[in-house]
Amino acid sequence: MLVLAVYSALAVLGCQESPKIVSYVSPPDANLEAGPAAEFPPARTLAAAVYRPDATWFFKLMGEPEAVAKQQKAFDALMATLKVSGANLEWKLPEGWTETKGQGLRFATIKPSTDSGLEIAVNRFEGVAGSLLANVNRWRGELGLEDLKEVDLAKAVTDQKVGELTIQSVDLTGKRKARQGMGGMGIPGMGTGGMPGMPPAMGRNPPPVGQPGQVTSGAKEASDKLAFKLPKGWRESDKKVMFASKVLEVEGAPTVKVTISPLKPDGNSVADNVNRWRGQLALTPENPATLEQTLTKEKTANGGEALLVDISGKGPMGPQRLLGAIAKRPEALWFVKLTGDPSEVAKVRDGFTEFVRTLKFD
Repeated sequence: MLVLAVYSALAVLGCQESPKIVSYVSPPDANLEAGPAAEFPPARTLAAAVYRPDATWFFKLMGEPEAVAKQQKAFDALMATLKVSGANLEWKLPEGWTETKGQGLRFATIKPSTDSGLEIAVNRFEGVAGSLLANVNRWRGELGLEDLKEVDLAKAVTDQKVGELTIQSVDLTGKRKARQGMGGMGIPGMGTGGMPGMPPAMGRNPPPVGQPGQVTSGAKEASDKLAFKLPKGWRESDKKVMFASKVLEVEGAPTVKVTISPLKPDGNSVADNVNRWRGQLALTPENPATLEQTLTKEKTANGGEALLVDISGKGPMGPQRLLGAIAKRPEALWFVKLTGDPSEVAKVRDGFTEFVRTLKFD
């Protein structure tokens, strides 16, 4: 602005005597002055994962390091009381602690007796909610820590046997990152920080089983138009799996679970989702440019086709096999996924193909 003023003055004065230019130091504008870079506060996380055949449980205490340190013995004591109760877990609260029933994705919230602002978030997800590595790296990411590799996981995780349960826990210290929003539901779409207690999101870490890239807004309407014929011994389940419109079970195969999920056709790709499945079984990703061409095809009832996936690897509970079918439709990208113990999956392999052939999209 000073330079423009000088040139304007020269233009007006023409050949008159050159104006005197006075230099001075302008006081800083408080609205423009750049302050120091924001520092993320130190934080510590105590977290534990419990993988069960029917569900995955997460317990997480996160806060200022000194405050968390005061509650570490109580947190460990709480984990030592975990036991199976039907389809859920139950525990005994440390003396003076309180518990409130959670809503939505939160199963429960447990708070210490002291007014420290701390809480233990308890989350329950149907089925296998991501690999242990992916969940540990999610917690590390919330503290600004770098991802671990599979070979480093054993050194970072403590395994504890409590009755029939195996509790896998971590103790992490870093700097707490600002919470990120859910975006396009990027548990699918969610930022890398995600929500407290949430499984890994697409991007930094692969999301867990049953959590695709973006759920179609018309999922219910789309699923109501989907027709199929169940093979003998198959049945619809009343269990709920995130982002799945339907859940199926197979008689005589207790570890086998089938989910049907319609996703938005935009923002999703066959390769990304297949590689997400591969990551859940501790497999390396395939080349996205050529992956789809390697998949076999199966005709569906209405003259369409589905791409078939058959992969085996290591899940949190041991060896696992996954059968998948992907149908591209204008209204949605449909995913049918069957997972379970390899021996049980082998017995229902023909039934899965038979089921895919009966899919009909109205």
